Amino acid sequence: MKREILLSHDLICANSSPAGYGARQIIRITGDKALDCVSSFLHFKIPVLNISKGLVPASFLLDDFRSVEMDFYFWKSPASYTGQDVIELHLISNSWIVDLVFSKLFECGFRPAKPGEFTLRAFLNGKVDIAQVDAIHQVIEASTPDGLYKALGKLAGGVFDPLHKVKDDLLNLLADVEANLDFSTEDILIISSDAILKTIGDMLAQIIVLVKKLQSRGVGDEKVRVIIVGLPNAGKSSLFNILVSEQKSLVSPIPGTTRDLVTSRIDWDDSFFELVDAPGIEDGRDFIERQAQNLAVKELGLADVIVYCADKDHQQVLGLFLKADEKLLLKVATKVDVSEGPDDWIHTSSVTSQGIDLLKKNIIELVHQKNGSASASGLARINGYANLCLDNLRRAHHCVLFEEPLEILALELREAIENLGQITGHVFTDDLLDRMFSRFCVGK
Repeated sequence: MKREILLSHDLICANSSPAGYGARQIIRITGDKALDCVSSFLHFKIPVLNISKGLVPASFLLDDFRSVEMDFYFWKSPASYTGQDVIELHLISNSWIVDLVFSKLFECGFRPAKPGEFTLRAFLNGKVDIAQVDAIHQVIEASTPDGLYKALGKLAGGVFDPLHKVKDDLLNLLADVEANLDFSTEDILIISSDAILKTIGDMLAQIIVLVKKLQSRGVGDEKVRVIIVGLPNAGKSSLFNILVSEQKSLVSPIPGTTRDLVTSRIDWDDSFFELVDAPGIEDGRDFIERQAQNLAVKELGLADVIVYCADKDHQQVLGLFLKADEKLLLKVATKVDVSEGPDDWIHTSSVTSQGIDLLKKNIIELVHQKNGSASASGLARINGYANLCLDNLRRAHHCVLFEEPLEILALELREAIENLGQITGHVFTDDLLDRMFSRFCVGK
């Protein structure tokens, strides 16, 4: 649910000029009926009712004898940056005069804007999508011509425009599938399996094109890979399954059950990475086991973060991972419900879930460390959601091909819509919005 402040149409104002001395000062204003409020204390050269857009000369009375001339720029709702009335006052850069104007605005019911609140309103009113929000921030922060041109390219690129139609098509498809469910006992078919497959196939093609475009722009080329390793039967696969919240790895008391890589894309705290369950590392006893060992060692070289698991003999092969160059290492004692681990290790149990939240927190911190920031960039986040949507659509396609229950198909389509909504801006959370827009300076 959106916060009350996000739903409100408060009158807000902010200083849009950089700090320090300058020839001109810009005060930015937006909100419902902003024009009526500002016109109550400004004087215009033309009747205020004739103002619809553009520049109008205006003046602000300092007292009965003195006034300050300013340029008054107006963009009427909804044809404005925020979707509401937007006003800019361009006046002489004098702190005393600027303070007087702000005092008058506050008397008329305006409040100071929060960082990024102008762009936040543009986002909430459908003027920009998440990708453009990120591009706007990059334009503001650009410190080189090359960085500025790249940011402007992202802002005007239109990469995400086709996704709005994909989202509408997904909603229509979900409605048809749920109608099939409603009429399943009456032999009424709203949409055929062939039509569902065709629609999903078209959507898959468009999402794949999006992912390729993001990669061509340098987004999502490098994934942070987190690998779970250790001796056979150390509880790696059980830990992997509880971390991804589903049964992906085969679990067995027989050592060496995992002979292939099992991977899953993870989205924790707006950080996207790939979690890998690798075969247990020891000398293989036959050809297949030796191949599994080679695969594990090769994957170890490609990983960015290593989660080393042991349920006993905790130091046995740890040296191999400590020597890995530029690797971030977590030492995890597994099966602590039946055994103990060193004090400086993370103690976990896949049976009781002990230590799982702490392990997640530590993995997120290492992923952030590898990314070099506290959270993934906006476009990297979009790449992550695009891949999650791609996974949903592939599983939905599989459901139709193998005639799995319609309830499962509907669930995958709902999740695809939610992940796509994270890109198009129709699905968002308070925390996500806070992280995105708090990076902006006031007045943007």
